[in-house]
Amino acid sequence: MKRLMTFALLCAALFCFAFAASAADEGALVAVAFRGDTSAYPPNSLGAIEAAFDAGADYVSVSVQKTADGAFVLLEDRALSVQCDAEEGEISSLKLSDVQKLHLKNLNGTVSHEPVATLEEALAAAAGKGGLILDNAWAYRDELSAFFGSRSAVIPVCIRTVASAKHALQWQQESGTVVSVLPVYRGNVVFNAIAHWNRLQTANMPLVQFQSKNYFNVFYQKFTAKRFHANSRVSALAPTYDPILCGRRPDDATGWDDLISRGFSAIETGNIRSLAAYIRQTQTERAALEALIDQAEAVPHVKGAALEEAYLTAIDTHAEKRASLSQLQSAESALQSELRLLTPVGENEPRPGDWQVTLGKIIVIVIFGALLLGFDVFVYKKKKKA
Repeated sequence: MKRLMTFALLCAALFCFAFAASAADEGALVAVAFRGDTSAYPPNSLGAIEAAFDAGADYVSVSVQKTADGAFVLLEDRALSVQCDAEEGEISSLKLSDVQKLHLKNLNGTVSHEPVATLEEALAAAAGKGGLILDNAWAYRDELSAFFGSRSAVIPVCIRTVASAKHALQWQQESGTVVSVLPVYRGNVVFNAIAHWNRLQTANMPLVQFQSKNYFNVFYQKFTAKRFHANSRVSALAPTYDPILCGRRPDDATGWDDLISRGFSAIETGNIRSLAAYIRQTQTERAALEALIDQAEAVPHVKGAALEEAYLTAIDTHAEKRASLSQLQSAESALQSELRLLTPVGENEPRPGDWQVTLGKIIVIVIFGALLLGFDVFVYKKKKKA
């Protein structure tokens, strides 16, 4: 029986890791929706979780709280009045049956029709679609480990913590849990950042998180970011939902593009729909770049250092599974420009930049000539009368 349980835990862990690795193998960036899709639903609500996965999220991060009777529900804070249509009080003073009668508030403070969701419901919503990142859960890690271990449906689950990577991984390994850990690195020492990365990479954790309010923090530097690309199985996570946590970068395409170009391959956003659109655009650009590379390879005799340089850059950029949109667009533009210069033309065919005679241009010239002639006749008659 003990061997069977160990085998089951191993299979579950491999499943969680394989899910995270699949996005990397496909060359896709990892999209994390902070508290779900909050554009139309309250944070941590079941509707927000389902909408986020439908929009294209790979993970949804939620905050966990515990009721008086030991049930796990999704709430940001213990104080109920801040998040629900409830009087003053804390979640720990109510049983699950009472909590489920409450309704969550939207970001603008209005009360929604969404009831407080349970962790069980969140698991069901994520099944077959993606994974969950649990905040405020480290204090309940042993109970949560038992909770997930008793469920037949296995999905990728990470417990985020400010505990050190060493401490978090020690618990993860000693408990034999199917749950991954996501310790956050907040320092500014390059050797410590790389050591943090290496520990989690060696343990086959799906995500590695770095955060800082300093725009120039060491892990935002290109030479550090190269380590993030050393193993495509692990995704370096940047929490852009709060600018303070990502070097004051905006939670939009500009901020995402900058972080991705620096080596980050997972973005946790408060605007999952826009991030999903950005990722789709990178996939479109990648396909366009691949078509240009094929076109360049079909040229029988490639001449010129500029074309060769553009071609090699395009090859390298396309090979980078998690290149940013701007990197893909830049490589595509450079290669396309060089290919246009090599387009063969016949003796009587116009070359790029040559002036071409068209019917429209002829009409414009005729009209302009007629106006000049009319003006000359007008001036001549005026002079003759004088």
